[in-house]
Amino acid sequence: MKLTTNRKLTLLAISTGNGDEPPYEASSIGDMLSQAITYGWDGFEALKSTPNKQQVHRTLRDLWHGGLIVGTRVKEEPYGGGLPCWVVRYQLSSEVEYNHMVTTCNALHRKVDKAKHGINFFGAVMDMGLPPDEVTALAIEVKRLLQRTHPDKAHGYDAQFKQMIACRDWIKSGIPLPAPTHSTGQQQHQTGRLKNGE
Repeated sequence: MKLTTNRKLTLLAISTGNGDEPPYEASSIGDMLSQAITYGWDGFEALKSTPNKQQVHRTLRDLWHGGLIVGTRVKEEPYGGGLPCWVVRYQLSSEVEYNHMVTTCNALHRKVDKAKHGINFFGAVMDMGLPPDEVTALAIEVKRLLQRTHPDKAHGYDAQFKQMIACRDWIKSGIPLPAPTHSTGQQQHQTGRLKNGE
């Protein structure tokens, strides 16, 4: 397949990203190309105008058929409410496994961090804790990902390995039990601890 300017720059946008985790929707890729022009991103000098929606979709289809990118159809809930819809998200074929590992580690890190520290909501800590069986399952998953991302076994996962180290340490130091569902102002917050080994 011939790599035209549009195809090259679309591949560059997908590989560059925009602070979000891949894979990306077609609309996000179009936004990246628009921002590349607006903010003068390096490597996008050949892009003279923002491709329209049809051009973006056509280029993505060509790259997909050429085997350079992979599209995954996923069901998503709209941000502002409404009915769920199916969208196709795209990523480079060569980075599918890497992207999956990064996404998995990020999600696990967020879950353990939330269980350990809760969410600060206007000065009040909420959603802290997990039941013991869930903590045990998390400990097993953290141990598995520690092995998968270890620098001696895989390259390019240094940040993910550090995330799993943090998760392991948080679990070892004890994850609180969830607060009672129907607590009152006079009830004490239940903060039982569960210790977990690696």
